Amino acid sequence: MLNFTSKLGAVFISASLLASSFSIQHTFAAESQQNETNTTKQSYIIGFNSQPDENLITQLGGTINSRLQSIHALSVSLTKDAAERLAQYPSIKFIEHDKPVEMEEQSIDPKIYELNYPKPEELGTESYFTGQDIKVGVLDTGIDTTHEDLTVSGGVSFVPDTPSYTDDNGHGTHVAGIIAAQNNNVGIRGLAPNVKLYSIKVLDEDGLGQYSQIIDGIEWATQQGLHIVNLSLTGKESSYALKLAVDEAYKKGLYIIAASGNHSNNTFNEDQSVYYPAKYESVIAVGAVDQYNKHPKFSGSGPELELVAPGVDIYSTYMNNTYETLTGTSMATPYVTAIYALYKEAFPLLTTAELRNKIQQRAKDLGAAGRDVNYGFGMIQAPELPDTTPPTKPGNISYKLSSGGKVTLTWTASQDHSPILGYNVYRNGEEIKNLLYSFQLNDTVKPGYYNYEISAVDEAGNESQKSAIKVRAHQLFSDVPTSKWFSEYIFDVNARNIAGGYPDGKFYPEKPIPRGEAITMIGRALKLDGTPRLTTFPDVTEKYFASGYIAVMAQNNLVTGYPDGSFKPTNTITRAEVVTLLNRAFTLNTQSRTTKKFSDVTRDLYAYEAIQKFASASIATGYNDGTFQPNKPVTRAEMAAFFSKTIKESN
Repeated sequence: MLNFTSKLGAVFISASLLASSFSIQHTFAAESQQNETNTTKQSYIIGFNSQPDENLITQLGGTINSRLQSIHALSVSLTKDAAERLAQYPSIKFIEHDKPVEMEEQSIDPKIYELNYPKPEELGTESYFTGQDIKVGVLDTGIDTTHEDLTVSGGVSFVPDTPSYTDDNGHGTHVAGIIAAQNNNVGIRGLAPNVKLYSIKVLDEDGLGQYSQIIDGIEWATQQGLHIVNLSLTGKESSYALKLAVDEAYKKGLYIIAASGNHSNNTFNEDQSVYYPAKYESVIAVGAVDQYNKHPKFSGSGPELELVAPGVDIYSTYMNNTYETLTGTSMATPYVTAIYALYKEAFPLLTTAELRNKIQQRAKDLGAAGRDVNYGFGMIQAPELPDTTPPTKPGNISYKLSSGGKVTLTWTASQDHSPILGYNVYRNGEEIKNLLYSFQLNDTVKPGYYNYEISAVDEAGNESQKSAIKVRAHQLFSDVPTSKWFSEYIFDVNARNIAGGYPDGKFYPEKPIPRGEAITMIGRALKLDGTPRLTTFPDVTEKYFASGYIAVMAQNNLVTGYPDGSFKPTNTITRAEVVTLLNRAFTLNTQSRTTKKFSDVTRDLYAYEAIQKFASASIATGYNDGTFQPNKPVTRAEMAAFFSKTIKESN
């Protein structure tokens, strides 16, 4: 494990002064043991209240080393005098020394079967998780990119004057092998050999670095979309800047797994606490256990400790294509990182907090019952064998319509041996709700016909078959109760956007329908262009609401005017006229017919053939007295019935 050891004093801002309503003051700690003068440049991390002012640094004679974007800070070199002057500027949020790092290490053999990792004979023909496509970064001394047992997907170096991210120490390569040594019949096999491994070099060949380099590495990992980072390194002092960085990264979904720290004192005391950054709540603090699952006294302890893993005599990859045995919390940490990768693969849909909680709950309790200072929640356990069985599909889907186009879907729970994570809801093939943890969904839509589908998703990401229901969404009219004969037809044409109601919320089903309105309904049903325009009829001006439909239907010989050249759009339309128009506009599926005899319909009537055809199809029936009453005005309810039946018969 690498240990951050402070060589310099720090510059802090009082916590009570972080609120913007207070004036900013800075208090400098006591001088460090090094011989520093007010004119010697030192390394600082400067935090700003908003965007960093680089000109301010250069004006004070400083040098900018790196930009820590996620926390609005700069890593700079300044004299102490300049830092003290800088502290007086209101734009400064905090100033602290950029603390150095140095390496300490001890050593282990893997005990993967203690971690619930399945043995080959237990797997049989089943496959197990390998960390496939999970991106893992190792913030360390780098990784030996030429090692035959490691595959490095990429990386970066934040060590000054060292552009290569390959390992020049050995520590980072050892950590990487525990995580991802290849399953290639060479050397060892890591717990997650198929992760995408990234070398994030933040420590030099002597294992030294600074907090700003760690922050740079964490920011890079977040920007590159990494899922997990391993920090087998510690610092004894807290850092406001480092805490900001890890908290921000965790909010963005990055798991930061860090060593709790190694202590040289074999007798536990208050100084044997968890070091930084593992001490922060947003970081997963990892301690070590020995071959007997006991707490080795070197392993950092405290209430912040979250998990433990093997950390004594661990054999893994090393520099120059070799292998070494090492001990320490540095070695325990990559065990936890690797198993986190397995969980991330096994449960891709869980949130950051949900996955972390699941791993805590599955840990093997050691020591005192429950979470304790030496073992945390216990020894991390690998996930169970993959669950490939999808849940049963949701049942008993139903819906209810409310005013304002509100559709309320309800269903009953799916069954699965893994917990159901939620339900996906689709409308007309498009997902409108992802992982809804409920058995009800409210959706607001315009009138229309909609195909809704609902599936269940379990923790392992298995999605059930979809249960489907067809929903007819329509307006609810105060004068159209469902008990009336015409309600079904009115709801149908409204859902098809053929006919609507009036501003007062009524449909007026018994109101006679004028010719212009009837033509509009046919035009909508045929999806014609109803844009208002000039017509050939003198009594249909461009401003008339139905002018577009009248014009286009006249051009297509679907409608004609009267002998005097007028159209008479406000005249009520008759039963004979409606049937004639529908006969021209639609082709019925059933062409064969039987002759229907109506006492008031003779062969010389212009609508005779249309009446016979639509009567045979049971679309336009007569009256009980044997008449058809072709000249009777058609009501809005009757028009809805004609339309609904015609459309269904012609589809």
